[in-house]
Amino acid sequence: MPLESVVCVVGDNCSHCGYCDSDDTSFTYGLWAESLTCEDYQALIDRGWRRSGCYLYKPNLRKSCCPQYTIRLDASRFKPTKSQKKVLNKFSRYIEGTWRPSAKEVGANEEDMDAVRERPSTVNYNNEKALADNLHVVEDASLDHLHKIKFELEPSSFTQEKYDLYRKYQEKIHHDEPDELSEQGFRRFLVDSPLKRKEFAKGDLYGAGYGSYHQKYILDGKLIAVAVLDLLPKCVSSVYFMYDSDYAFLGLGKYSALREISLAQELHDNVSADLHWYYMGYYIHSCPKMVYKGSYQPSDLLDPETYSWYPIEDCKKLLDKKRYVAFSDPEGKQEEKDEERMPGCLSVGEAKKVDVSKIMLSLGGDTFAPVSLVLQLNHSSRQLQKVIYEYIAAVGPDLASRIAIA
Repeated sequence: MPLESVVCVVGDNCSHCGYCDSDDTSFTYGLWAESLTCEDYQALIDRGWRRSGCYLYKPNLRKSCCPQYTIRLDASRFKPTKSQKKVLNKFSRYIEGTWRPSAKEVGANEEDMDAVRERPSTVNYNNEKALADNLHVVEDASLDHLHKIKFELEPSSFTQEKYDLYRKYQEKIHHDEPDELSEQGFRRFLVDSPLKRKEFAKGDLYGAGYGSYHQKYILDGKLIAVAVLDLLPKCVSSVYFMYDSDYAFLGLGKYSALREISLAQELHDNVSADLHWYYMGYYIHSCPKMVYKGSYQPSDLLDPETYSWYPIEDCKKLLDKKRYVAFSDPEGKQEEKDEERMPGCLSVGEAKKVDVSKIMLSLGGDTFAPVSLVLQLNHSSRQLQKVIYEYIAAVGPDLASRIAIA
């Protein structure tokens, strides 16, 4: 039976660190995915992997300057804090017309702001209603709101409107040069995905299934933000979020996280009891811009060695003392024995003991051949052996048998 997941091995990579701005201090192992089932990608991110478009990468936390720990939140147990309720309240009151930013904040003149009505808000985030119920109030077109907001979930796709928003966001927020923001780069980064879409086993929420999506924020008919999301068997995984800088006063970055947590809750209630996690990518303890992720509770960090999860509050105490910590071995006893091995990966020696007859090479189309046969035919190819054993070491024997190498 043909394997549905197929990747090309890219291998080790050393690059500039975008978090501390150091050169050649970020170390990863990479794969290029031709196709990938949502189940296999779920298994990969639970081993510390992430995707950027079709490129899959696993950071080497021990060698890199800014160790990247996978973070997840149990959405089914989430309770918004007082400050998070304020974010929700401000957004809702803006939609209602009961709160207005200053003219300087909104980039408008005072005449424009005079249209905003002053009246009590109808939204109360201190009540015990579900987060999703409170969030959906702002979308109710039957209510007499000053602004109209819509949230549309659609399979990831290219439109000129999304590309224009991306360019503006990257220029205004990240200060990228305009000539660096090509349409091809946008497609490769935020539109292309190797994930194979699959219908939910039960339930029909927003007409979606497992796969890659864009959640559009449409305010008064204008696209003001897009969340790039992967809906996976156990989680909603946040890939990227971009917004119109003219609406920065709404705190859209923080609001989007709450909206995505709500989506995970709805999927848990309507689609699968297993789907109750919200993955926010990586937590980087040394990066001030990333620390906010730990404010959504209860959150866990992934141990890079055992792939077990540990409460973030316990992890923070260890990371305050050391740049890199394996939470399962806080004293670093195991680390001293194998400093050269990427955390959580087999050594090449261990990988060579794996039964490679179960690992497949894609020969094109639906044709596959066992790695063992290819190695017999190419017994003198040390480079091929090196690539295969490093791949097994990086993804583990189980995933190596499920994901073919192209």
